[in-house]
Parts: sequence; structure tokens; C-alpha cells
Amino acid sequence: MFIFNNYDLDIVAISSLLLIAALSFRFIYNSRTSRTSRTPRTPAMINRRGGGRIPFRRNPLVPPPDPQPPTTTTSYDVGPEDVMEVKEILAKGRNLPPELVDMIMDRAEYWACATTSIKYPNHISVLGGRPGEDQFLLRTAPLGLKWTPASQDIWRVESEPKQLQQEYPPSELEKLIDGPMSTLENPFRRVVFDIVSRDQGWSGHHTDHGTYRSSFTWFDAGLERFDMDHKCPSTCPDQLNQDSSETPSSIPTCAIRPVWPPVVPKDGGAPGMQYHHGLLPNEDHLIQRNKHAEKSWHHHHVEWSWDDNMDPSETDSPAVRELDNVGRGMGTGNGEFVRNLKYGDMVTVWGHARFQGWSNNIQSVEVRVYWAF
Repeated sequence: MFIFNNYDLDIVAISSLLLIAALSFRFIYNSRTSRTSRTPRTPAMINRRGGGRIPFRRNPLVPPPDPQPPTTTTSYDVGPEDVMEVKEILAKGRNLPPELVDMIMDRAEYWACATTSIKYPNHISVLGGRPGEDQFLLRTAPLGLKWTPASQDIWRVESEPKQLQQEYPPSELEKLIDGPMSTLENPFRRVVFDIVSRDQGWSGHHTDHGTYRSSFTWFDAGLERFDMDHKCPSTCPDQLNQDSSETPSSIPTCAIRPVWPPVVPKDGGAPGMQYHHGLLPNEDHLIQRNKHAEKSWHHHHVEWSWDDNMDPSETDSPAVRELDNVGRGMGTGNGEFVRNLKYGDMVTVWGHARFQGWSNNIQSVEVRVYWAF
């Protein structure tokens, strides 16, 4: 264990003030000077903003009074190079040891961030009891990597339901990492979901109106990884649609494989695989249910953090029950999803509806992933 000689607890507070001053200087400087955007090439209707943001803590959000979705708030972008610059200022300028610098950066939540969002011109509806009641909505960019899909046709839709055979080793992914390789055991710190949606606005269960009870429209978080054992044929859209001016990616888009939702053999002995979606939400992946029979649009803000530590088996505990009361998955409060994220992972969001008459109406979905170095 590292011993902090000649330091006491006040150094953390003093260093935090130094970090705040450094950030304030950078914000003022960048607001007065032009800055080249780090935004990568994006698919239609999907906005994948590169860089990152200074996250906000979990302040409760009050739904807007009118039925229109809220305006997205813009915050100061933080990229990997920004994080490393501030760490260098603290380490060299103040002669602080690396362990203390990491503590300060984590305490200030000064993390890099990748944002993926989709906004529909009006809205889309996922209808229960019909084909398409399980709808893929978006995937994040491969976490922490400098990688752009060559095929927008493949990127916009769900990946083929094929089993992941062999993950890419860290030594291969390191070649594509945006910034230095993190030395932390759990570099990914937080996943934030912002969803504007509602259900059909009516039902026969009047006592459940306005609550999250008996709500059969919801959103799940999935996970995808690159398969090193993929086979990309000559007719693959990933190759045909690649811009000749671009440098070919070392990992093609068609190498994406689902980790969750799981894939299973097709029904009736038909060849191939298919996605398996349960009749009801999976409590470990449930992001948010819609409010039951509410006609107004709701903005749900959900945060999953690496240090969350609720025990989902304690279903009678007030904290776990509160997750259920606000429409969240009771198994999502233990931090496992975030702690298990790796470089190159892609977080997906799926919209669901069950039973005739139920409709999951969606205006926008945004996912932000924060990671530390």
C-alpha cells in the first residue's frame, strides 16, 4: 500500500480546489477560442458525440409540465486528452504522487465521456402483440476506441443473432484505444440513460394509472462485443459501403455480436439463431418502464454507477423496493453492469411492448458512458 508521507487529509481538499481552478481556466479559454470538433462521422438520425462531459450527480428530475420533450442541456465536453492534461498539471505542477492524482480526479468525477443519442422527428411506436414488439433502438460507439463503422446499413440495425465465439484480446484493442490505456481495474464509471417516452395513455387497470405497476412497455440495456472469429464475405456491406478515402478499420462492423439479449436456435428446428426476449422485463437489464396509462411525455433520467452496491436478492429492502416503485430494474442497483464493461464494448438500448393495446411511444433516447484513466 502506498504511504503518503508528509501529506494529510487536507491535501485532498486543496488539490480538489486546484483541479476546479484548472477546469475553470480551461472552460473560459475554450469559450473564447475556436476549438476543432472531435465529433466522428455519424449515421443519419444518430448523434454520436465524441469526447465527454462533466457528469452531474444524481439530482432528482421533475417531469416537465407540458407534453413536449425537454430540451437537451449542453455541457462542457471532456475528452481523453483533457483528462490527461489535467492529470499532468496536478502531477508535475503540484508534485503530487499518481495515486493521489487519481483520487482527486475520481472525487471530482473528471472523466472522459462518449455520448450516443437518437431523436425521432415525431416519435416511433413499438406495438405489443405484433411482430416488432422488441425493437432495437441504438448502440453506443465501441467504448474507449477510435473506431468508425464503415457500413451505416449494418450500424443502424440490430446485429445478426450469432453467438460470440472469441473476444478480441486487449492487445488488439489497445491499438484502437482513444488515449492512454487505463490502469484501473474498473475504468468505466457510469452509464447514464435519458429517455423521453410514454405508453398508449389508457388501460382498464384504473388503480394503476400514473404508477409503474402493471406497465407492459419498457426499455432494456443490452451489450455487444466484437468477434475475432468473424468471417466477412466479399459481398459484405461493410466492405461495399466503405468510402475509398477512408482507412479501412481493423475490425469490421459485421464482427459485432450480441452478448445480451441472448441468442437461441430458431423455433421449429429452422436453421440459424434468433434473439430471445422474455415475456416480462429482465430485472438485471431493465432501464425503465413507462408510467401506466399516462398521455403526457415523460423524461426519465437513469444512472448506473460502478460503485452501486445494492443486493438484488434483498427484495424486501427499502432501496431495492424503491427501484421497483420508480419503474427501474431491481437487479440494476448492484453496479455489476458498469463494472463488467470492457474497452470495445457497445451498450445497446431496446424498446419493448407486450399484449394487444399496449404501445411504447418513443421520442428520444440518449446514452452517456463515462470512464477514467
